[in-house]
Amino acid sequence: MNILSAGFVCGDLVLAPVDDLPPAGGNRFVQQAALTIGGCAANAAVGFARLLGPNGGRIALAGRVGDDSLGRLLHESLAEVHVDTRPLLTTPGVSTAINTVLVASNSERSFYVFPGACAHLTPADLPDELLSQFDHLHLGAIGALPGLAGAAAADVAHRARGLGLSTSLDITLNPPRDSAADVLPLLPYIDLFLPNLGEAQAVLGPGDADALLARGLARGVRLMGLKLGSAGCRLATLAEQVSVPAYQVAAIDTVGAGDAWSAALVYGWRMGWPLAEIGRFANAGGALCTLHPGATAGMADVESIQRFIASQAVAAADPPESP
Repeated sequence: MNILSAGFVCGDLVLAPVDDLPPAGGNRFVQQAALTIGGCAANAAVGFARLLGPNGGRIALAGRVGDDSLGRLLHESLAEVHVDTRPLLTTPGVSTAINTVLVASNSERSFYVFPGACAHLTPADLPDELLSQFDHLHLGAIGALPGLAGAAAADVAHRARGLGLSTSLDITLNPPRDSAADVLPLLPYIDLFLPNLGEAQAVLGPGDADALLARGLARGVRLMGLKLGSAGCRLATLAEQVSVPAYQVAAIDTVGAGDAWSAALVYGWRMGWPLAEIGRFANAGGALCTLHPGATAGMADVESIQRFIASQAVAAADPPESP
């Protein structure tokens, strides 16, 4: 299985805990800080690489970084985890994107994003000669990429499908951009559409999960998955729908959990698993990611995810006795 992940690539500066901001001119001290691989496309690429292992296929990352120390660090860090960075292009005169992640005591996170070189990514950076080397194209953070949104991104997805690739789409909201205009043109060329509830509503209009799933499928996607946080996920095709509860874990932070979920879901779908099994596998991959700080340290391999699922099934079947 050869997968190209394309889209937003940045350095994540993760600070924790951050429960309030200092007043103007003031400061706050934090207990933890890390500079790591970040961005939806990069995180998903690491997730795919962990799932496939070093001998399971080629995982490559397409995007743009600056000609600076952070860009070089990302190239080196991604190569260490078996991600092919040859399609990760350097943009002279522009800084690499950086995402400042503020993790609260309850493990939820907020972001301040500098898009940097990512704003220069265009369809020309994803030519047919590159796409044709892969079996699957994953597009990450459409909505944060002004040069690869709307009709531009639809062109890439359309060409990929014409070359025989399957496609998946994960998005982010980027106010004041029009999320519907950025995303709707792609959906006829997307096999798996993987937003969270708020993202789906921004693209497809207000409504509950049932309404959103129906609208997504009507747009032409083959499988729509809704990430619902602590409520788990909903997955739907034209033939079937499933609700899969979340696994309860003592999360350290939720940075990258959605990307881990998406990578695991794509893997399960490509393997041809039943829908409920795909949902359990994706939820487990997301849950395991939250047990480690930062986006990629907790990205798990297939065996680790399957052991976790088995352990949870045993715990559910044999709950501890009440005192």
